[in-house]
Amino acid sequence: MPKITTDAKPLSTEEQLQRVRAAYASDRINLYLDLKKILGEKEGTEVFKKLYDEGMKRIRKNFPGGKLSILELMKREMISFPVLGFELTFDQEVENGEDVYYEHLTKCPFLDMAKKMGISESPCDFICGYDVEVALRDKRGRWEVISMMGKGGKECQFRIRDWKE
Repeated sequence: MPKITTDAKPLSTEEQLQRVRAAYASDRINLYLDLKKILGEKEGTEVFKKLYDEGMKRIRKNFPGGKLSILELMKREMISFPVLGFELTFDQEVENGEDVYYEHLTKCPFLDMAKKMGISESPCDFICGYDVEVALRDKRGRWEVISMMGKGGKECQFRIRDWKE
């Protein structure tokens, strides 16, 4: 049996990584848009949120005690987020005797992909907005959106404090 060959140059590891990142971002965006198209705006959004929640439950099984401190979460995001294509930094400050963390995202693969796909709806609401909603709902911190690139900000900035009743 003849062997199939190609003259195409193999992709570099960096090119492969870029393609995987793009596929990940476009799949998440398309899932959201497809659910809304098939199920309607309200039900599609609710199903997307339920799927997101199920994914978070699987991830949280790896956390000791099921919950991380804000500082530990930030440390983990500094490792995991760049793998997905984000560029981010964190600041830790003390305000009125309380630790406050500021997350600064200057590159977002979801926003970049939405622009590339020509989608008018910003992924900020259905991805980051829901992240904030879940954190508040699950009492995993007091998250506030300071700015979002998809809404005209020069960066996405979040102010995060530990949960207090």
